[in-house]
Amino acid sequence: MSTNPLAGKTVLVTRAKEQAQDLSLLIAKQGGTAIEVPLIAFKAVSSKELETAIHNVRTYQWLIFTSANGVRYFIKELQRYQYDLKQLPLKIAVVGTKTEQMLECYDVKADLLPVDFVAEGLVEALSGQVKKGDRVLVARGNLGRIELITGLTALGAMVDDVSVYRTIHPPEAKDQLEAVLASLKSTDYITFTSSSTVHHFIKIIQAKGMDVKAKIACIGPIAARTAKKYGLTVTLMPSTYTIEHLVDQLILDSKENV
Repeated sequence: MSTNPLAGKTVLVTRAKEQAQDLSLLIAKQGGTAIEVPLIAFKAVSSKELETAIHNVRTYQWLIFTSANGVRYFIKELQRYQYDLKQLPLKIAVVGTKTEQMLECYDVKADLLPVDFVAEGLVEALSGQVKKGDRVLVARGNLGRIELITGLTALGAMVDDVSVYRTIHPPEAKDQLEAVLASLKSTDYITFTSSSTVHHFIKIIQAKGMDVKAKIACIGPIAARTAKKYGLTVTLMPSTYTIEHLVDQLILDSKENV
């Protein structure tokens, strides 16, 4: 059995620049060629709502993070106001192992990690733990799904949904993607790790009238649902929504189509 199951395979990585390397390294480790074209980027948010939430942070029973970026940007703001998350009397819930690992980088442990790394999985995990009237702070990006907030509200929680960063489309991505797709003879796989990457990808290729022939690999059901709405055929999606399991799917598919 080959020790390089992705040898000869070209994989387009569309994650944000600061996140792309982890996925690219996993692909390279398996012998594949990762081509990075970051289709999204992140910027910190400064708002009255965020400032108020931080000043009132001790009044919350739960703090929820749905991404590693949420952890990073929120803690940066906390530190700016000289608060220490480790000293705050609240429980912390996170979605996904990467979010949990980012929290641990700050020497903070999550109190709850759902089995399913989506909003619905988190709401289910919090059912019975969140009490009616509990104040919950959700620190996340500006494009967060409403399902989390409606689910928490249905549990009886008083929810403050506060953006700590926003997702943007890097202006250079258009030329980069066009150049890569034009120069490559073929791309075997295109990976999407968020709906935002799908949106920008479609916007670019539709504007140029490009027909891209590659297998679509999505990290989870939300990105996959978005891709399907645009008419893309999603070939690969792991049952556990991490980049490691996404690469496992690339390996399995590559072996099946030798």
